Amino acid sequence: MLKENQFDRDYFYGKKKSNYSNYEKINFEKQFKSVINFIQKNQITGTFLDVGCAFGYLTQLMFPYFNEVHGCDISSFAINKAKRICSEVKYKIENLEKGLDYPDEYFDCITALDVLEHTSSIEISLNNLKSKLKKGGYLIISLPINNLIRKLLYFLDKDKTHISIPKEKELFNLINRYKLNVIEKKYFLPFPYFYEISGVPVEIQLYLKK
Repeated sequence: MLKENQFDRDYFYGKKKSNYSNYEKINFEKQFKSVINFIQKNQITGTFLDVGCAFGYLTQLMFPYFNEVHGCDISSFAINKAKRICSEVKYKIENLEKGLDYPDEYFDCITALDVLEHTSSIEISLNNLKSKLKKGGYLIISLPINNLIRKLLYFLDKDKTHISIPKEKELFNLINRYKLNVIEKKYFLPFPYFYEISGVPVEIQLYLKK
């Protein structure tokens, strides 16, 4: 199960525990461009939650689209930093595997980008996300997938907290079981980390609707 102390300062700086040399230097507007484009195209409004929000960079980009913006993360280090960067977002510490302390069917849009692979049960975590989503709401997830290309490029991934890497078929079986509709999907290779090379099936990003 996820442990809060795994995601301390060393996780976000210096590549001691992860792929990040300096999390703050990532170009987040570019990184989240596809998510923003999807939200704009589908005219999604209302309430928004970013699970695994880290320093809150995605949540800060959501104000033009949503009336209410929330972010949560298991890392107290990340949440404390997010609160200092932007006080307008409602941030709190949450452990996805234990369930999220929000009302059921509350959010119009939830994102969990590069989060599920850190949990010991994608099945439980995906169900916990779905439970907080309104009927007709959107869930956007991204995570690595277990295939031959990833195995060949495995040396690029230094993150030891990536403990659940599903096969694509397994992931879609869960999505079908929870009756989530796939609106869009894309594949990419995060190399260098968080610079996406489109079309290379190492990670998958899914745009789902409840």
